[in-house]
Amino acid sequence: MVKQNYLAVDSTLLHLHEVTAKTRVSLQNTFPEIVSSQAPSFVRNVTAMMMDGHGDDLPVSAIPVDGTYPSGTTKWEKRNISDLIPLWEPDLCIQCGNCSFVCPHSVIRSKFYHEEHLQQAPEGFPSAPINARGFPETRYTLQVYVEDCTGCNLCVEACPAHDPADAERKAINMAAKAPVLEREKENIHFFESMPLNDRTKIDYSLVRGVQFLEPLFEFSGACAGCGETPYLRTLSQLFGDRLIIANATGCSSIYGGNLPTTPWTTNAEGRGPAWSNSLLKTMPNLAWVCAFR
Repeated sequence: MVKQNYLAVDSTLLHLHEVTAKTRVSLQNTFPEIVSSQAPSFVRNVTAMMMDGHGDDLPVSAIPVDGTYPSGTTKWEKRNISDLIPLWEPDLCIQCGNCSFVCPHSVIRSKFYHEEHLQQAPEGFPSAPINARGFPETRYTLQVYVEDCTGCNLCVEACPAHDPADAERKAINMAAKAPVLEREKENIHFFESMPLNDRTKIDYSLVRGVQFLEPLFEFSGACAGCGETPYLRTLSQLFGDRLIIANATGCSSIYGGNLPTTPWTTNAEGRGPAWSNSLLKTMPNLAWVCAFR
């Protein structure tokens, strides 16, 4: 084995040859923006620089004087790390909410709304009649945030609805992202323009109802298929800006407060959960506190 290693090294040296480097870049492809032009000024000018690997080039004057960073910034970090994303099949869906409940990154969201909203919808915007009695004019949409999906497949595993004619086809299935990316980006924009559902009209003692609540923990950098983050997301949906979380150092401090972006976010009133992280599992010794109030 040692002789083979020596031979490999010697062969490499024998086959070294000079390569003439081109004096100019010939690649014609253009890279997408690090963050959307719609992002807040701080995200465009500071956060994006860090995301692009140029954080060391930022002057000290660019950093907030009090050391605070804005929350809810992961929504601008479109990582596009998976070529496969879940696609919703309205004709098969039983609207149980299981897929959004298990999603580790808050990528799958649902709304119900009056059918009049569809008059302004993009062509082909998916919807289905709500499967609750007494609401003939109410529609239901399950929206996948395709650029934030990690392709973990948990939503497909959790889906209980099968096509009677094809057992392999479910109400949500993994498919190639590229052909639907631009269409889904337009659908997401419209989906977000529709009002959030009124909490007082939702029975969120059931998984089915929780899917309609706004998550205040979204698009974290946790590993694909993370088993912890669905619990945090659900807590943020159930308790909203009344939620206070204290964690010892561990995964929760990495996916919860790893600069330059944070998944903890706020509601329309600018209020959200308060999250604190303690150093080395000793609660009195707080390393940092992020209070999104």
